[in-house]
Amino acid sequence: MALAIGQRTLPAYASRFSRRDFTQPQLFVCLVLRQLHKTDYRGIVAILQDNPTLRNDLGMSKTPHFTTLQKAEQRLLRDANVRAMLAQTNALFFDLKATADNEPTEAHRAEQVAADSSGFELDRASRYFTRRKRKPRKNKDETQPTRVTYRRFAKLGLVVCCATHMILAIHRGMGPRPDTDELHPLMSNFVHNVVPGRLLADAGYDSEDNHVMLREYLGIDSIIPAASGRPTARLPTGKYRYLMQTAFDDEAYGQRWQSETTFFMIKRHQGASLKARKPWSRRRELGLMALTHNIMIPRA
Repeated sequence: MALAIGQRTLPAYASRFSRRDFTQPQLFVCLVLRQLHKTDYRGIVAILQDNPTLRNDLGMSKTPHFTTLQKAEQRLLRDANVRAMLAQTNALFFDLKATADNEPTEAHRAEQVAADSSGFELDRASRYFTRRKRKPRKNKDETQPTRVTYRRFAKLGLVVCCATHMILAIHRGMGPRPDTDELHPLMSNFVHNVVPGRLLADAGYDSEDNHVMLREYLGIDSIIPAASGRPTARLPTGKYRYLMQTAFDDEAYGQRWQSETTFFMIKRHQGASLKARKPWSRRRELGLMALTHNIMIPRA
């Protein structure tokens, strides 16, 4: 599946002067396998060396050097490529017809989609270590235990199809920060071959501007609880927030938990922490996580 996505999206070689030892789709498969095995560049190279059958299935006559994969990640996981490959994963999953250059000619209608965000740890320390309380040391002035905490984390926002858990849009950044102003970039990164009918989101995305964008400009019904701001007995003044307060569809909103399920699937299979250390590397790794998730679903 990963090889098919790479062949549909990426040119075979980055340059006509390249050595042509490996194609770009083959290197993309190596990156996906690295993410799936929760290892680093050297680790996936060792796995490929121990599996000649896998190399033959991918059409690789030899094993790439770990620096080849490191440089390929910088080139292959650019924002434009990630968005194009997300669209191709959905095209393959929903079996959309395509032209000769693999561009989908039809779109899938998703009745309900859900938006949410979650944080990913920036180190590989265990959750027990980061949450435990450090005991006071003997013969010292310490009398109270202190909790080990980390204030910054990588943040990934998603829009997922409630029926299939396929990721339709991503937004990457750092947290903690509010979700209110992140719905616009999420929808601007939405794949072009899936048309949503209704969007579900929690109160973190509650604002009149978000409702107006979804309903009046994008033609998408929005269900977002009007719960942001200071608690008050007064009804909201905005047209759509007033509607959410007076005629909220609780039955439809119950499907919003499918976004939580998607994050559980990602963290369960790929881990809840990032291996990257620099901001742009973390951005690429979050994009690779979303792609690997979509590639895994048809094979589940």
